[in-house]
Amino acid sequence: MKNVSFIVILFLLGCGQQAPSVEDMASSRDTLQWQGVYHGVFPCPSCDGMDTTIELLPPNHYVIHTVRLGSDPHPYSGTGTFKWDNTGNIIILDRGHIYQVYPEHLYLLDVQFNRITGPDAERYRVDKITSQSQGKIDSPTQ
Repeated sequence: MKNVSFIVILFLLGCGQQAPSVEDMASSRDTLQWQGVYHGVFPCPSCDGMDTTIELLPPNHYVIHTVRLGSDPHPYSGTGTFKWDNTGNIIILDRGHIYQVYPEHLYLLDVQFNRITGPDAERYRVDKITSQSQGKIDSPTQ
């Protein structure tokens, strides 16, 4: 009988415990030094690659430069804002690009917030080249 009472007490105590919510879990937004400059060359079906540099600035701003390698002598430069998703691990640029944030790189995601798969999957990544405190890339003139 003592064992049954002990089990019931443990069960009741355990029922009061809640699993950690998404808000309670650590997020990239709160735990990583996400600010800084990232660079990479994304695959491109109509060119030799999209040379991309993104600078993330607090609170939620970015500067982006892209060059279509081998086909377009006119690079694109722009600025804008981004928002974090509910998990605090993904940013959505106001121009529609979606990135998952890791300590030293960003992964470009598809429109359904999934990592791009296939033989070129690792090429959909930009690597951190400087921290925000180490230097900034020039903002484009508008």
